Amino acid sequence: MEKTLATSNTKRSSPSPPTAGNARPAGFKRRTRQRLSDARESVGESDVEDEEEEGVEEKIEALQTIVPGGTALGVDALFEETASYILALQCQINAIKVLTSFLESCEKDDDMKFGG
Repeated sequence: MEKTLATSNTKRSSPSPPTAGNARPAGFKRRTRQRLSDARESVGESDVEDEEEEGVEEKIEALQTIVPGGTALGVDALFEETASYILALQCQINAIKVLTSFLESCEKDDDMKFGG
């Protein structure tokens, strides 16, 4: 069996030097594509931010309808009033729990009767 060496008669091409028609560096297309994709992403991000802002506005409007007097308040005052309103509701819940447990304990003791 004969071994033959394959030799290549083809010439390897190297990058051509810049000419008048090809004056841009090799990485130009890559960088341009990257900038274009970045621009598209930033446009997409601004759309997302707009949607998020609309969602926040809707939530603020809903909060204004829940909190008494909320429609007449600005955002900062609305948040402060919301915090106060939540604390007031928690106090009411605690008062109802205390009253409920007191009445349950009174029902267990038949000695105490209310209303006659």
